[in-house]
Amino acid sequence: MSGYNHLTAEERDRLAALMADGRSLRAIGRALGRAASTLSREIGRNALDSGAYRPHVADGAYMLRRQRAAVLETDAKLAAYVTDRLAEGWTPEQIAGRLRLGIETGLRAVCPG
Repeated sequence: MSGYNHLTAEERDRLAALMADGRSLRAIGRALGRAASTLSREIGRNALDSGAYRPHVADGAYMLRRQRAAVLETDAKLAAYVTDRLAEGWTPEQIAGRLRLGIETGLRAVCPG
C-alpha cells in the first residue's frame, strides 16, 4: 500500500476554490497532483453537515483528530509513580530507565523528554 500524506492548508484552500468552480474530483486531483480518492476522503471527513467544504473548518477538524492525550494524563497509576519519584529527587532519565527495565510491574515505559 502506498503512503498517504494529508493535505496542507494551501491544498485545502485550492480544493475549496476548485470545488466552487464546479470541477470534478478527478480534475481537481490532476490540478493538485493528488489522487481523487485522497480528495474524496478529505471531503468525506471534513465536509459540513450541509455538504459544504470549508478549508479552515477542515484544518481544525484535522488538528482535533491528530491530538492525543499524554500518557501521564490517561494513566493515573503511572502519573502517581512519576510524580512520587520526581518528589524524591529522581531525574526524568532515571525514572524512564527504571520503567524501561520493567521492574515496576503494571507500569508502561515512558520517555524522559
